[in-house]
Amino acid sequence: MKKIATVLAAPLFLAACAEDPGGVNTGFGMTTNPAPAEVAGSLQAVDYDPDAQELILSVAAIHGGQVNVTYTRTPALDTAGYEGYMMQQTPADRHYTALFKESNGGELIAGVVADGGNNNRYFGGGFFARQGAGIYSPYDHPVNEGEAQYYGTYAAVTNVNGNGDQLLDASGIPANLTPPAQADRISGIILLNADFANNQVDAEISNRMMIDNRAGVNPLPDIMLIQTAIDGNGEFMGDVEYQGDIGNSIGTYAGIFGGSGATAVGGVVYLGEFDQDGPLENEEEYGVFVLTRCGAANDDPLCPGL
Repeated sequence: MKKIATVLAAPLFLAACAEDPGGVNTGFGMTTNPAPAEVAGSLQAVDYDPDAQELILSVAAIHGGQVNVTYTRTPALDTAGYEGYMMQQTPADRHYTALFKESNGGELIAGVVADGGNNNRYFGGGFFARQGAGIYSPYDHPVNEGEAQYYGTYAAVTNVNGNGDQLLDASGIPANLTPPAQADRISGIILLNADFANNQVDAEISNRMMIDNRAGVNPLPDIMLIQTAIDGNGEFMGDVEYQGDIGNSIGTYAGIFGGSGATAVGGVVYLGEFDQDGPLENEEEYGVFVLTRCGAANDDPLCPGL
């Protein structure tokens, strides 16, 4: 079996940018990933129906023997409120873990996927897109002057080995061969700040903990999503840093606002490292956030006071 802290390199498969596809839950269809290549990774297309709890993914890798592969809903993989799904065809095939979520008002969806690694490589990526008519307008409030907070949970998949509880029985694989691994996951909380008067956004992700933590690295360092511009379509992309380590980028984040008055936001974080001075090497992470604006219907009960 692989050692606890084994981490594998991500391949250079990047999805191209595309326009926001729109769609609805019951007929979203297989949708080309509109996320920027920096966070899309190897995830090429998604069909996600949270009502039916169905997920179909296209990943640029050895991936289930077909282009569009149906994943199995796996509640044991649920992480911080994000639905867990998995796919592994045979004990010798890669095991993929996916975490997806729809915003409380149905404005958008976002998710991430990664396999646990095999043959010196792992494959992962993230997705976000608006649903329905793709409605978006900035938050405009005379008291708050266009400033808003979005609070909730964060979840991620990594290239670090987890416990492997959902792996198929690999006892038939010859002892001198390395069986596939299962990706460990990360949970956390996120507070995202948006200023629609000046079209800027930033955020902090804290309380970051690996779920299985076989490498003994908990708690993980807080990370900062550095201030960046919100464009006219409500989309954004910026750099990620460790808290207090100013100017040292460890990754990229990107996302999109949805709904009238920007009632929801969803996005993906890609990190090229995440344990700072810890024991892991070459560790990587694809994380997802789907949040409701504080003060809007169905916002998080722990939202900061407005």
